[in-house]
Amino acid sequence: MVKVIVTQDFKDNFSQQLNAYKSEIDSAIEKIKTEESRFLLTGTLSSTEISAYRSKLSKEREQQEIAKKELEEKQKEIKSLEIGSIFPYMQLDSTVDIKEGDNLFERISGGEITIRDGIVVSIKP
Repeated sequence: MVKVIVTQDFKDNFSQQLNAYKSEIDSAIEKIKTEESRFLLTGTLSSTEISAYRSKLSKEREQQEIAKKELEEKQKEIKSLEIGSIFPYMQLDSTVDIKEGDNLFERISGGEITIRDGIVVSIKP
């Protein structure tokens, strides 16, 4: 687990990242809407094909809308963070050295890295 000591720089940078992701999602939603419109105007498919395709596009758009709402919630969470607090930023996958006699569950669940403005402050195995 990577945890962050919250600074204003962290809040600003993370908010910018979330805004960029949100813009990508908005673009994807617009592409789906355009595809839906284009699809309806062609009228060259059977009613079964139309129904299946509309269902697929609807599901894609719904997934994008859910992702957008999750980003908006994350943005609210980031804005409310207090400077100096600890925020669980991300989970990293990595290799772990083990040997006979080690408790596997302790070895794979323990590690924690704390950073401040991208600089490692502490590592706990």
